[in-house]
Amino acid sequence: MTAFQGKIQPIKLNASVQHVLGKHLLTCYPHEACGVLLGAAAAGGMRIEGYLPMRNVAPDPLHAFVPDPQEWVAALYLAPAPVGLFHSHPHSAPWPSSADIQGLPSLGSEFQVYLIGSPGSKDGAPLSLNGFYIHREHGPSGKLSCELLPSSITLC
Repeated sequence: MTAFQGKIQPIKLNASVQHVLGKHLLTCYPHEACGVLLGAAAAGGMRIEGYLPMRNVAPDPLHAFVPDPQEWVAALYLAPAPVGLFHSHPHSAPWPSSADIQGLPSLGSEFQVYLIGSPGSKDGAPLSLNGFYIHREHGPSGKLSCELLPSSITLC
Protein backbone atom coordinates (compact mmCIF):
# COMPACT_ATOMS: atom_id res chain seq x y z
CA MET A 1 0.00 0.00 0.00
CA THR A 2 1.32 3.42 -0.86
CA ALA A 3 1.29 6.24 1.63
CA PHE A 4 -1.31 9.00 1.42
CA GLN A 5 0.06 11.74 -0.80
CA GLY A 6 -2.22 14.68 0.10
CA LYS A 7 -2.01 17.16 2.93
CA ILE A 8 -3.77 15.81 6.00
CA GLN A 9 -6.37 18.32 7.11
CA PRO A 10 -7.30 18.85 10.77
CA ILE A 11 -10.38 17.26 12.26
CA LYS A 12 -12.58 20.07 13.53
CA LEU A 13 -14.37 19.00 16.69
CA ASN A 14 -17.21 20.96 18.26
CA ALA A 15 -16.18 21.70 21.87
CA SER A 16 -19.48 20.32 23.19
CA VAL A 17 -18.78 17.04 21.37
CA GLN A 18 -15.39 16.81 23.05
CA HIS A 19 -17.16 17.20 26.40
CA VAL A 20 -19.68 14.45 25.54
CA LEU A 21 -16.87 12.11 24.40
CA GLY A 22 -15.06 12.60 27.71
CA LYS A 23 -18.24 12.09 29.71
CA HIS A 24 -19.10 8.89 27.82
CA LEU A 25 -15.57 7.55 28.25
CA LEU A 26 -15.70 8.15 32.02
CA THR A 27 -19.22 6.74 32.34
CA CYS A 28 -18.14 3.48 30.69
CA TYR A 29 -14.84 3.20 32.58
CA PRO A 30 -13.24 0.68 33.09
CA HIS A 31 -14.87 -0.69 29.91
CA GLU A 32 -14.25 0.66 26.43
CA ALA A 33 -16.71 3.28 25.23
CA CYS A 34 -17.83 3.47 21.60
CA GLY A 35 -20.10 5.44 19.32
CA VAL A 36 -20.41 7.22 16.00
CA LEU A 37 -19.36 10.73 15.06
CA LEU A 38 -21.80 12.88 13.11
CA GLY A 39 -20.77 15.69 10.81
CA ALA A 40 -19.65 16.48 7.30
CA ALA A 41 -16.64 17.27 5.20
CA ALA A 42 -15.91 20.98 5.32
CA ALA A 43 -13.39 23.33 3.79
CA GLY A 44 -10.10 22.61 5.50
CA GLY A 45 -11.06 19.25 7.04
CA MET A 46 -13.79 17.11 8.54
CA ARG A 47 -16.17 18.88 10.93
CA ILE A 48 -17.63 16.80 13.78
CA GLU A 49 -20.87 18.33 15.07
CA GLY A 50 -22.36 15.45 17.06
CA TYR A 51 -21.73 12.16 18.79
CA LEU A 52 -24.05 9.22 19.32
CA PRO A 53 -22.88 6.98 22.19
CA MET A 54 -23.55 3.26 21.81
CA ARG A 55 -23.61 0.32 24.16
CA ASN A 56 -20.50 -1.83 23.97
CA VAL A 57 -21.67 -5.44 23.66
CA ALA A 58 -18.20 -7.00 23.26
CA PRO A 59 -17.68 -10.27 25.16
CA ASP A 60 -14.64 -8.63 26.81
CA PRO A 61 -15.54 -4.91 27.08
CA LEU A 62 -12.42 -4.25 29.18
CA HIS A 63 -10.25 -4.82 26.10
CA ALA A 64 -12.52 -4.55 23.05
CA PHE A 65 -15.58 -2.81 21.68
CA VAL A 66 -18.52 -3.96 19.59
CA PRO A 67 -21.29 -1.40 19.11
CA ASP A 68 -24.79 -2.69 19.82
CA PRO A 69 -26.01 -3.95 16.40
CA GLN A 70 -29.48 -2.36 16.68
CA GLU A 71 -28.00 1.01 17.64
CA TRP A 72 -25.41 0.68 14.86
CA VAL A 73 -28.00 0.07 12.13
CA ALA A 74 -30.20 2.91 13.38
CA ALA A 75 -27.21 5.29 13.34
CA LEU A 76 -26.53 4.58 9.68
CA TYR A 77 -29.82 6.31 8.80
CA LEU A 78 -29.25 9.50 10.80
CA ALA A 79 -28.97 12.98 9.38
CA PRO A 80 -26.34 14.26 9.48
CA ALA A 81 -24.87 10.92 8.52
CA PRO A 82 -22.13 9.25 10.55
CA VAL A 83 -18.68 10.23 9.33
CA GLY A 84 -16.55 8.51 11.91
CA LEU A 85 -16.11 6.21 14.83
CA PHE A 86 -15.00 6.90 18.40
CA HIS A 87 -13.86 4.43 20.98
CA SER A 88 -11.78 4.55 24.10
CA HIS A 89 -8.68 2.84 25.36
CA PRO A 90 -9.34 3.08 29.11
CA HIS A 91 -6.04 1.49 30.13
CA SER A 92 -3.63 2.61 27.41
CA ALA A 93 -2.70 5.57 25.25
CA PRO A 94 -5.17 6.66 22.53
CA TRP A 95 -3.26 5.09 19.64
CA PRO A 96 -4.61 2.41 17.30
CA SER A 97 -4.19 -1.18 18.40
CA SER A 98 -3.71 -4.05 15.96
CA ALA A 99 -7.38 -4.95 16.52
CA ASP A 100 -8.37 -1.38 15.60
CA ILE A 101 -6.44 -1.63 12.32
CA GLN A 102 -7.82 -5.09 11.53
CA GLY A 103 -11.39 -3.80 11.95
CA LEU A 104 -11.06 -0.88 9.52
CA PRO A 105 -12.06 -2.78 6.33
CA SER A 106 -15.42 -3.62 7.90
CA LEU A 107 -16.35 0.07 8.13
CA GLY A 108 -18.25 1.54 5.20
CA SER A 109 -16.70 4.29 3.11
CA GLU A 110 -18.92 6.88 4.83
CA PHE A 111 -16.66 6.43 7.87
CA GLN A 112 -13.79 8.79 7.15
CA VAL A 113 -12.41 9.64 10.60
CA TYR A 114 -11.50 7.64 13.67
CA LEU A 115 -11.06 9.11 17.14
CA ILE A 116 -9.56 7.29 20.09
CA GLY A 117 -9.75 8.65 23.62
CA SER A 118 -8.18 7.74 26.94
CA PRO A 119 -8.79 9.04 30.44
CA GLY A 120 -6.84 12.19 31.14
CA SER A 121 -3.33 12.19 32.45
CA LYS A 122 -2.41 12.84 36.06
CA ASP A 123 -2.46 16.60 35.46
CA GLY A 124 -6.27 16.55 35.71
CA ALA A 125 -7.12 16.62 32.01
CA PRO A 126 -10.44 14.82 31.48
CA LEU A 127 -9.67 13.35 28.05
CA SER A 128 -6.67 12.53 25.93
CA LEU A 129 -7.85 12.36 22.32
CA ASN A 130 -6.17 11.46 19.04
CA GLY A 131 -7.72 11.76 15.59
CA PHE A 132 -7.08 9.87 12.38
CA TYR A 133 -8.34 9.85 8.81
CA ILE A 134 -9.15 6.42 7.40
CA HIS A 135 -7.23 5.94 4.15
CA ARG A 136 -8.45 3.11 1.92
CA GLU A 137 -6.71 1.72 -1.12
CA HIS A 138 -7.37 -1.26 -3.37
CA GLY A 139 -4.24 -3.24 -4.21
CA PRO A 140 -3.49 -4.88 -7.59
CA SER A 141 -5.43 -7.98 -6.54
CA GLY A 142 -8.43 -5.81 -5.64
CA LYS A 143 -8.00 -6.42 -1.92
CA LEU A 144 -8.87 -3.41 0.24
CA SER A 145 -6.13 -2.11 2.50
CA CYS A 146 -6.74 0.49 5.19
CA GLU A 147 -4.54 2.62 7.36
CA LEU A 148 -5.07 5.39 9.89
CA LEU A 149 -3.36 8.69 9.15
CA PRO A 150 -2.79 10.86 12.24
CA SER A 151 -4.45 14.25 12.13
CA SER A 152 -4.58 17.20 14.46
CA ILE A 153 -7.84 17.97 16.24
CA THR A 154 -8.96 21.58 16.47
CA LEU A 155 -11.87 22.69 18.64
CA CYS A 156 -14.51 24.87 17.07
